[in-house]
Amino acid sequence: MEGIVMESVWVAVGFVVFVALIWRRVGAAVGGMLDDRSQKIKQDLDEARALREEAQEELHQFQRLHREAAEEAKAMLRNAEATAERIRENAEKAATETVKRREFQASAKIKAAEAAMVKDLRERAANLAIATATEIIKAQLDDKASLELVDTAVNEIEKLN
Repeated sequence: MEGIVMESVWVAVGFVVFVALIWRRVGAAVGGMLDDRSQKIKQDLDEARALREEAQEELHQFQRLHREAAEEAKAMLRNAEATAERIRENAEKAATETVKRREFQASAKIKAAEAAMVKDLRERAANLAIATATEIIKAQLDDKASLELVDTAVNEIEKLN
């Protein structure tokens, strides 16, 4: 039995040596693979961190652009309101001036029409008076009075010259 035990011990020692040699070579290979894997994971984490920082920077930039666009839109709105107010004031002023000018023109036309009407009435009244006087003179004037009237008119004309 002693031979069997010795054999078993040698088999066990050989097995341990074999496992140690294999472990060393396989362990180095497995360790290399694990190191490569951990390096890859580290690179992926670094890349993810860089992408996250870049995304944060883009987010901040877009937020800044959004604020600037909102401020610009507000400024444009204020400018548009101010411009609209100026246009309204100018239009109101122009409308007031136009109304005043048209009132003045209408008043001038009315005065001109009144003056023309008064002139026309005077002319008609003068013509009517002349016609009436002519009729009265024809009815009441005889030859002698007619000659005296002509002589008086001639004398007055001579006085004027």
